[in-house]
This record gives sequence, C-alpha cells and structure tokens, in this order.
Amino acid sequence: MSVRNRLLRYSYWAVVFLVLIGTGLGPLHSVYAAGRSEATREQVVIGYQTIPNGAMVAKQLGWHEEHLGRPVQWVQFNSGSELNAAVAAGSVDIGLGGSSTTVAAIAQGVPARVFFIYDIIGENEALVVRSGSGITAVTDLVGKRVAAPFGATTHYHLLAALGEADVDPESLTILDMTTGDILAAWQRGDIDAAFVWEPSLAALLELGGDVLITSGELAELGYLTGDIGIVREGFAERNPELVVRYLETQLRAITLYREDPRAAAAAVAREFEMSEAEAARQMAGLKLLSGPEQLGSEYLGTSTAPGALAEVFHATAEFLVEQQTIGRLPDIEVFRKAIDASFLERAVTSLEE
Repeated sequence: MSVRNRLLRYSYWAVVFLVLIGTGLGPLHSVYAAGRSEATREQVVIGYQTIPNGAMVAKQLGWHEEHLGRPVQWVQFNSGSELNAAVAAGSVDIGLGGSSTTVAAIAQGVPARVFFIYDIIGENEALVVRSGSGITAVTDLVGKRVAAPFGATTHYHLLAALGEADVDPESLTILDMTTGDILAAWQRGDIDAAFVWEPSLAALLELGGDVLITSGELAELGYLTGDIGIVREGFAERNPELVVRYLETQLRAITLYREDPRAAAAAVAREFEMSEAEAARQMAGLKLLSGPEQLGSEYLGTSTAPGALAEVFHATAEFLVEQQTIGRLPDIEVFRKAIDASFLERAVTSLEE
C-alpha cells in the first residue's frame, strides 16, 4: 500500500523557507547579520543541529578547521526547514537536515545537492507520553495535545504513526514547537505528548515520560528517515576540493565511532555537556554508515548506479503533497538528479589510498 493510501490527510503550516529568508528569525539572524555572501567571505559556513552523530564528533574535535584549511563558521539550526532557508539565501554552505525537510527543499527548488547521510534514525527519536497519563497506544492520543517541530522527521513520523493506527490527526491537537519550546511546554504541563529527538528525548524521559513508539519501529513499517547532508550548489561548483575534504573528515568521525566508541562518546559528551555514558546511549540510537555503505544500492548509490534513496525521497514527497506541505509531487528523476555521490566517491577513494 502506498504512503498516500496509508496516511490520512492532515493540513498544517510548515516553516516556509521564503518567510524565514525575509524575517531572518532565530539562528538565521546571526548568519544574515554577517552581511557577507560567499564571494566576499573566506570562511566555510556549516549549519548543524544538536544530534549526537559524527558531525558533532568532528565539530568538537576541531577536525574541519584543521583539514579544510579555511576558517569555519558554525551556525546552529532548530530544524532542517531553517537550514533550507539559509542555503536558499546563500548564507550557509554545508548543512544537516532531516530527510523530510531535505525532500521539501528539493521539491521547492532550493539550490542544493544531497551528498552525504549523517545517520539513519532509529531509537534516537521517539513519541513520548506522560507517565501515568493512561496513554498506552497511539489511539489514546485522541483529544490530547501533541507537539512536534513541523516539517521535521519527527512530525513526519507522528503523522505516520497516526495513519498506521487509523487515527484522524484532526481528532487531536498537534502543535508546532521547536525542541526547546517542547521542553518548556512539557515542564508547564501544556502538552500530553511530543515526538522529539535526542538530547530533548532524554530530557522528557527524565521529567516523567514514557516512550510510546520510536522512529526505529516506524522505519520497520516502511517510514525510513535519516539526517541528510546537503551542500549549496554554488559552493560545491566553486569549491569541490573543500567538499571532498569535508567528507573525509566526516568519514574519519564515523571510523572513530566504530573503532573507538568511547572516544567518540567523550567528544559528544563535551559538546553537549553531558556524561559520557549518556552520550554513548544517545549515539547508540543512530546508525552511522561508512562511505562504502552509503555508496551502496540501498542508499546514495554511485554516479553511475543511483541507489534507493531517491525512491525513499519520492515516497516521502508523496506524503508531503498529501499533507499540503509542498504543492506538487516532483518526478523521481528530480530526486535522482539532486543526489550527487561524486564527492563521497572521491573522499572514499582518497582515504583508501
């Protein structure tokens, strides 16, 4: 059964990147305040989110500054929708966004290429309900107040969970909140449930929450999500060597995680100011893929043999059209063209030499 047939229609206001460009809200403000386009700045601007993956390992250890040979400006985003806005404005060169917001970016014509998979989401994202609330199944959410960042992978999975349980989204109140706002609302008792990622997930559990369903469980039902790397087209065209070096550093971080997970967890712990044990627990909820794995048929594929990721993106886009987040369903070739494995191919070859 297709995504369209499995999920119920639910209209919502996603974060529209053109509005964000015009307002410069939130973390975007610091980028726009710099007032410099790529042509007049020397630093590489990297957008990131607080997700305990290899990107945070490399950031904490300063590997990009060391390997790129250029100053690096780090800009934190609350969601992939905000990242899309900055990339469209030419203010961010490389960034991380959830798979659903990446699909929206491609469909809306954001000038970017998909060039890396930071992780495949598993237990790192989950729908949390209040302990003792009596909510023990998705059907119990009817009449409740549930929060999720609109347009993010967790919003996608919230609606997927409702669809699988045959629950009409209009039978509950779904609130668009950032992860920070969700934590505050939870503490005030304003919401009954929330679909969030780490480290916010751990915070809600510590404040009296129980996991109802995880993104890993939904992935097994056919709703695969991940954290995707995009690079702005203009930057990639003018600086292909920098893009390859960036990926070499990301692959180095993944190797560290696999060969010395304690050292990788220690880096994430310092970045997030948490215990190493907690960092290791959160990292275990993600699947980090090696370069060759990403170039396999299940994911990016290669320059000559596209992988299945384009099909996953197309199915996600079908869902986003159904939810009226994007206006039309692009042909699958649009997604195949947006995925550029050439930089990763070069990075993998370079590290093997």
